Amino acid sequence: MEGIAEKIMGVLPAKAKRQALLLVCMLSGFIFLVMLLVYSYHLGIEMSLGAFGIFAMYHVEFMIAIATLGIAVGAGTFYLLGGLIEKRQEEAKWGASMLLKFLSGDERSVVELMLRKRGSVYQSEIAALEGVGRVRAHRVVGKLAKRGVISVRKAGKINVLELAPELLHGLGQ
Repeated sequence: MEGIAEKIMGVLPAKAKRQALLLVCMLSGFIFLVMLLVYSYHLGIEMSLGAFGIFAMYHVEFMIAIATLGIAVGAGTFYLLGGLIEKRQEEAKWGASMLLKFLSGDERSVVELMLRKRGSVYQSEIAALEGVGRVRAHRVVGKLAKRGVISVRKAGKINVLELAPELLHGLGQ
């Protein structure tokens, strides 16, 4: 059975794999240094031997150095993951915009209205669109719901339509 790490690494391109490996090494080294500092501080100067004695004698200076290193590791993590996240967002936006091209004119106008309203509208608002009546709105909503583009939720006698979260996120809203 394939684990989560294998699934993630299998999807990533070679450059992203190297960045992920660098990120793991940076975080591991930082955690090791923090644990080493805590261990040497816990032992005290009297019980520390060899290299641990240096950590125990200068524990305040090493704490400052570790804090500075922590900021550097955080900045490095942000830098390495920032590009990957931006690329994934661009791909999602492209895929969502491609979906809009496959919708009919009425369906596209419904989705665009929902995007302007942050993903949630009443079905009566769709019927109020130019050239769309109640019957046509009902048919368009049914088609979009069947495809999974929107979901319909009853609120008393009113239908509340909600755009699929993936599509809403993909179009950058």
